[in-house]
Amino acid sequence: MNPSALLSAALVAALLPPAPAGSPGPQPSEKPLREIGSVRATTPFCKKMIETAVDAVDVTLTNDVKIEQIAGVMRTSDFDSNPLVKHKSTEELRKRFASLRATAVMGERALKEFKAEAKAATDPEQRVALEKFADALAGALYRQQKLADNIGGYIAMLDSSEPINEYDAAEMQLQHDINASNIRYQNSDPIMQQTPVPETLTASAKRAADELDRRMEPINKDEDDAANRIDPAFKRC
Repeated sequence: MNPSALLSAALVAALLPPAPAGSPGPQPSEKPLREIGSVRATTPFCKKMIETAVDAVDVTLTNDVKIEQIAGVMRTSDFDSNPLVKHKSTEELRKRFASLRATAVMGERALKEFKAEAKAATDPEQRVALEKFADALAGALYRQQKLADNIGGYIAMLDSSEPINEYDAAEMQLQHDINASNIRYQNSDPIMQQTPVPETLTASAKRAADELDRRMEPINKDEDDAANRIDPAFKRC
């Protein structure tokens, strides 16, 4: 089970009332977070904590999907054929980045509210358990925010860069090869005289998508940790 499904399923298992005998439980693939409206909290405190936890978890899992979609746009878009195509691809990224940044801020707000409310827990063990759950989820949200900031910086780089079409890339490669040949012939210092061929924006975007995939790994671990801390945090509700 992937961490997002685990976190979603763990929250439902901890918070939903037990199903009648013979009733099938929610499957992780069903993304059952939307079903938590049927939670029967035993106290107003628990009810409020559950609602705020659902908000924070929902944002975290939504951000995962948005980051995956941004990586897909980076991996499949053309940024070099001509300025118009580059503009269209960059604007698609910008739209998705703005959505990710907005939900990341919402998640931070929900988690701050959760931590503040957890201080009112009368049971010291429950208070500690709630704080541990919040800390794990905060790790995922913080990494998502940093990732959103980095995506914004990458878009700024795209805005300031000119596309490199196939003809330009071939010309630059040819000039690079000529320079390399001259350096060998003249026995000159290659570090001082040889200029590397610049990477195309399309190739750069694919590499950026791979980096997003890599940086999702610690986010998934934080979500896994949060899922493992749900039951101790809410079992008294």
